[in-house]
Amino acid sequence: MNDAQSVSGGVVPDLVPRTIILVRHGETQGNIDDKAQGHLDVPLTDLGVRQAKALARRLADIDFDAVYSSDLRRAVDTAAALIALRPDLEIQTRPALREVYFGSYEDMRWSEIREKDPDLHQRWTDWNTRINADFPHGESPFETRRRVADVADEIVTRHQKDNSVILIVAHTGSLQPLFAHFLGLSTTEQWRFHFDNTSVTALREHPFAPNGWRADLVNDTHHLNGLATNG
Repeated sequence: MNDAQSVSGGVVPDLVPRTIILVRHGETQGNIDDKAQGHLDVPLTDLGVRQAKALARRLADIDFDAVYSSDLRRAVDTAAALIALRPDLEIQTRPALREVYFGSYEDMRWSEIREKDPDLHQRWTDWNTRINADFPHGESPFETRRRVADVADEIVTRHQKDNSVILIVAHTGSLQPLFAHFLGLSTTEQWRFHFDNTSVTALREHPFAPNGWRADLVNDTHHLNGLATNG
């Protein structure tokens, strides 16, 4: 057989699954201060830069076919560290991979948001109501999920070649819906998953179900072991 092989009396496609590597950006000052950063274009801290370099060493042997990133600086700088020695690769930025847009509450500590707008804060912290927690002049997680799902579908459609490895660098608020979209989880279920700074999450296409994805690794940060907080 050319394109299929017989397994246990059945016929399955001769597929070499694709892989998607999801990475969260390195640390920012807003992470330290527990702020709603959203679409603010903030840099990495010194530790964030070192986290990105540690991650680059970890992923140095992976032959990426494409690299996508949120267009915000903290994500782009993390992606740039990962491909610093790979002149054949370019970072393809997508605004749709940005964090949730917190509108008028961007750059505010979550404790300040709780005091200023306790009703919204309550809806945000309750998983049953978070999906429709609309931030003033911002967006809701429902809207974030929709834009992230669209860009996810665009990316996998662009890379149909067997064995493709795709890197996506983004934010907790966009990685959660990305992860959920690929695995067919609901928006509420996406909040069961957390992504630490420069964590690695690997999704592998199911060998017998094209465009069906499964998680091989979730929120792994072992490359940060021994990385000092300062210095």
